[in-house]
Amino acid sequence: MIEFANVTTEYDRERIFRRLHIEPGTHVYDYCVDAFPTLEETVRRDLRMYHCYAISQGEFQVGLPEVDQCAYQVVCLSTCTEEILESIDALLKKGDFLEGYILNDLCNEILFNASNQMNREVDARLRSMGCHLTRRHSPGEGTLAIRYQSELLACFRSEPTLAHITLTDTYMLTPEKSMLYLYGADPALPWIPVEHDCSRCPNTTCMFRSVDAG
Repeated sequence: MIEFANVTTEYDRERIFRRLHIEPGTHVYDYCVDAFPTLEETVRRDLRMYHCYAISQGEFQVGLPEVDQCAYQVVCLSTCTEEILESIDALLKKGDFLEGYILNDLCNEILFNASNQMNREVDARLRSMGCHLTRRHSPGEGTLAIRYQSELLACFRSEPTLAHITLTDTYMLTPEKSMLYLYGADPALPWIPVEHDCSRCPNTTCMFRSVDAG
């Protein structure tokens, strides 16, 4: 069964500016502060995101004993529709590069923060079932092969609102602002924090990577 997480829109303007090297006390900073409310309005209008998860009971194997041997597997999906990507592209095509870069990063931060909210919901849900989660696994990172994107995405194919999500021939997700990942869950596991720690993540080129991760 697919569950949609209850998330809110969270972001930090100053963290976005730091990530883009927009320094306080400069004309560029003042310009970006003035431009930011319009970009927030674009987000409110065009960013339609979905954060959902599916809990299965040993229905598939991914070649990771830590996950495969668990009583449950939890597949998580965070994504958005194409409208916001079209808005970002329109700014860049007009030559409004700074606004486009800020809008792109703003959306990344909102999506990442929402996925963390979903992770906390998943953690609470599984704890109510007497289970704890493994660490998070994403296809293409660590030892989980990228081809498992197809198997994980199949968990959401029964939901019409997610029909826009597809895979390329190389198993990359479309829309590109999407994350698909997996937890195992079992009563025998110790509890570990569910918050994603970018500083410990091997994917150093991730578009969602926090500026505070170094």
